[in-house]
Order: sequence, then C-alpha cells, then structure tokens
Amino acid sequence: MPRRAFTMVEILVTMGIVVVLIGLLVVAAGGAREAAMVATTKSRLRALSQAVVRFESEAGYLPPLLDNDRAGVDGVEPTRKMDGDYPVYLTAMQRRYSYTSPAEYLLGYGDEEHDGYGYDVDDPTEATAASLGIHRPGDDGFWNAGWSDNVGTDEGRPELCERRPARLGQLGTVLGPYLELDDPAMVGAIGWDGDCSVEDDTAADHWDFGAWDGSIDPATNQPLVVFPGDSDYKSCAPKVIVDAWGTPIRYYRINHPPGEPGRRYPSDYQPSPEWTYAPTMAEYFALRPWEFGDGEETTWWFTNEDGERWGDYGLVGDGGDPHGDPSIPRALLTGRFAFMSAGANRRIYDWARVDFPGEPIAGLSDGRGDHAAFDNAANGWYEDGLNLQWLGKPAFDTGVVATEEANRDNIVEIGQ
Repeated sequence: MPRRAFTMVEILVTMGIVVVLIGLLVVAAGGAREAAMVATTKSRLRALSQAVVRFESEAGYLPPLLDNDRAGVDGVEPTRKMDGDYPVYLTAMQRRYSYTSPAEYLLGYGDEEHDGYGYDVDDPTEATAASLGIHRPGDDGFWNAGWSDNVGTDEGRPELCERRPARLGQLGTVLGPYLELDDPAMVGAIGWDGDCSVEDDTAADHWDFGAWDGSIDPATNQPLVVFPGDSDYKSCAPKVIVDAWGTPIRYYRINHPPGEPGRRYPSDYQPSPEWTYAPTMAEYFALRPWEFGDGEETTWWFTNEDGERWGDYGLVGDGGDPHGDPSIPRALLTGRFAFMSAGANRRIYDWARVDFPGEPIAGLSDGRGDHAAFDNAANGWYEDGLNLQWLGKPAFDTGVVATEEANRDNIVEIGQ
C-alpha cells in the first residue's frame, strides 16, 4: 500500500509547533541566564557588605566616600534650609555615593605612595600593581591627606596627590584585601585623563596628574567602564567593582560629621537649637525598593524650615505639602551602609522611588555622583548646593527618567 505524503497544511502546522517550542526554549534560557546574573550580583553585593565589616573591624570606621578622581568626599552638616524648590540637605545627599571606594579600600590596588602598599613608584621592577592590600588609612581615612578650609575649590577635599601614608608610621602591617576576586571581570576602570607612563623623570608622580575624563556610558548614564585589553584602558585609572551586567556598583554610607569618618551623629543631635535630627540611610531615595515584603515597610519624612514634609522628590497631587513618597524599608533606619546595582536594565533614577503621574520631577540621575569639583563638560550642572561644587542638585529633565523600569530591577544590599 503506497505511503501517504504529508499535506502542506500538516507541514505548516508541524513547522509552527517547532517554532513555538524553540521560542519557549529561548525564553526559558534567557530567563535562566537573567536569574543567574541576578544571583551573581546579589552574591557580589553580599561579599562587598561582608568586606566592609572586616575593613571596619581593623580600620575603626566604614570606608569613606571617594569621588571619581579618588579624592575624598566629606560628611555634610544637616540643615533644614531650602534652595529654590528643594531642601538643600536632601538634594546633597542624593549625590553622596561612590563608585571608586570599594576597590580602593576593600581591594587596595594602589601604589605604596598613595595607600602605603603595592606598586613601587620609584622602582617599578620591585613590585607590581597586582599587589593588593593597603596600609592603615589613618584617622582621616585618606592616608593623612587631611581637609583644608577652602571648601568649594579643588583644595577643599583630600586629593589623591596629597596622600602621605608614610607619615602615619604604620607601614609595617598590610590590611586586606578584604574582597576575594573570584572573577577578574568583576573589576574595571573608569575613563582617565592622565599619563600612566613610568618612563621619565616624573614617573614617581604620575598618579598625581590626571582626573576622570567625564566619559558616560549612554546605555547606563553612569561612568563608562573599561577593562584590561580595551583600547582606552589605563592601568592608573580608578578601579570599580561591577555587577554581572558590567555596570559599576554604587557604595553608600551613613552621613558623618565633617572631617570625622569614624564618628556618627548621635540620635539626639541638634543641628540647631529648635531641631533634633540624626542622619539615617533613609535619606537616600535610590535605595528604596519598588515593592516591600510583609512587615518591611514603614515611613520616613524630612521636615524643612517651613514645616513642610518631604518623603522624596516625587510630586503628590498638586505638589503641596506633603511632598513625595515616604515609603521605606525598615532596614534603612538601622543600616549604616549599602551597595547598589542598577540591575538588568542598568538604569537608576535617584530622585524618587516611583514614577508619579502628572508633572515630571525636576531632576535627573546622570550617574556621576560626587566626582570632581570642576567639570567643564557638565555645562554648569554641578551647581553649588552646599558650598561644595561637586554636589549636584536637580536642574532639568533629561538623563534617566522616572520610570518603573529604572527602579523595579535595582538590587540593594543594606549593611547593619
């Protein structure tokens, strides 16, 4: 009996089933890959959190904040004053995070002139930049770079070239590294405008000359990260720890009294006679999750000099009092530091937890953070919010917009 051939309809149906099955497999594989990247990033944030605890146990304080030039970022005195439409203090706090502190303090990739251990700038044949670890950063947290009184200028912060670890008399003991490099790809560098050569008479001072070049990744609106082997990679550029998507991880820490990274504002601190206020991690809007688990949610308000309450910079109703969304996780009230990944979409919106309907929020997250006192490329964006020109403030509606996608997939690890 002759075998019946498949009809065209049967062939098309079969092909359709195969295409559907392949599509399901691709989606499943993509979901599995995404889940693996989330798990890797969460594990990396936990490792960073544990490394901070180990650093604090030896140094006596949390790692200070460094900007994108590896200069120090000091604590801020709380104030209830307004600057235009926004509280001065809250605006300043949204910029107080660091991309460069984790690698600087928890790995210690620097040279012996700037963290006391590692690359020998006088004789590069004696040691290599791969010698991880640091010597004790001292009471100021910046290897005796100190703080000057010229706030608002380049001299108003501990510069990289001002570090003098030898003055501390503690060059015998190597601290760290506190973080295990389980994957070399977890460390990258940001763009650097400076000469890293060690071939001339100024070799010993080559780290003194240079600054972040202002390069921003258009996909993330955060500093562009390059890796060894990339054409624009420079060995002397500041290093960053990246998440599974290659985006730099942010480090936040609780605000401390100016010049004293080892101290914390007491719970009964009075910035002015009629106002009792102590900083908490709740001041950082970006750390707030999109969704809360059972029992995790509470509220937090900041009251300005006019008695108006601010939750974040989202607008509620017609923008009158109260302002924004006060929803926070309880852990932000007791936490002292945090690490944050932008997640799969690699975007972070700093000024509000959610995308409120209606009038847009007057601000943006350009991802630069406390980077440098003077950035000509910023075209005036970094205005003098607290007499510190490297602290930005909301100005116009560009950059990362307030959308659910920019916030929902953020990954945060809060350290107690």
